[in-house]
Amino acid sequence: MKTQKIAFIIVFVFAIKFWVYQPYVVSSNSMNSTLLQGDYLIVNKWENSILGNHVKPKKNDVIAFHYPLDKGDIADKLVYIKRCVGIPGETITIENGLIDSCEKALQFDYIITDPNSKINWETLKNIDVHLGGKTINNNWILSLSDKQIKSLKNIDNGFIFQKLTQDVKQFDLSTFPSDTLIKWNRDFYGPIYIPKSGHTIKINLENISLYRKIIEVYENHTIEVKNSNIIIDKKIADTYTFEQNYYFMMGDNRHHSKDSRHWGFVPEDHLIASCAIVIFNIDNFSSKRLLKTIN
Repeated sequence: MKTQKIAFIIVFVFAIKFWVYQPYVVSSNSMNSTLLQGDYLIVNKWENSILGNHVKPKKNDVIAFHYPLDKGDIADKLVYIKRCVGIPGETITIENGLIDSCEKALQFDYIITDPNSKINWETLKNIDVHLGGKTINNNWILSLSDKQIKSLKNIDNGFIFQKLTQDVKQFDLSTFPSDTLIKWNRDFYGPIYIPKSGHTIKINLENISLYRKIIEVYENHTIEVKNSNIIIDKKIADTYTFEQNYYFMMGDNRHHSKDSRHWGFVPEDHLIASCAIVIFNIDNFSSKRLLKTIN
């Protein structure tokens, strides 16, 4: 009887691991300050299990997904964790790094003028600032959240903060779709339509670079641009109907995240699950990260 109980417990634990929760370790700073490098977290794997894929991200959910640009089977692709900022059927615009004024827990790079030499690494450690460094003339370049800026102002209201934002007219070739006809950058991006299953849009030479990978790679059609014509499956086309939903994902550390601004949309079949809770931080154990709910 005792052996049967032990066997049952073992089976139950493995069932929880494989069908209900899956552990992941955050390996970058791209989600600061929501998730920190070294956070050991679990995701709700039951949303995408033998019962089917029921992952339906809502706007602002933190989601684990397979990196779309990796080659090979979806299940073998790298796992990324980002925030869903664009849902199917929505059009979003990024202005000064923000999609809307209600976004919280974001970080941006700032130049901080420190006239009274009050900033040091011990001070920064106490408010969980770890990314950046000192420049000339007692200035610093630091990645900061609004909460951290407020903490620094409480130390010395003489600090001057300058947000390192790209100019609205600046074209950044590293941003998706790397098209000189679409002159966007990391801080000023869009408007961009997020494809929804069953929705039909007009396609033309001005927007085909945004949706070509979807048509050709994620939905397995042939596509060719010849002269002024777009040819899909050997037929001239001026519209396209999407076959699945897509999402736009971004990191909360907006100046240190490679995300949908750089590689485009996340297909629905690449979603893994929503992120549930931080168990602890394996790099820097602290009670502040222990069993922390992810918002």
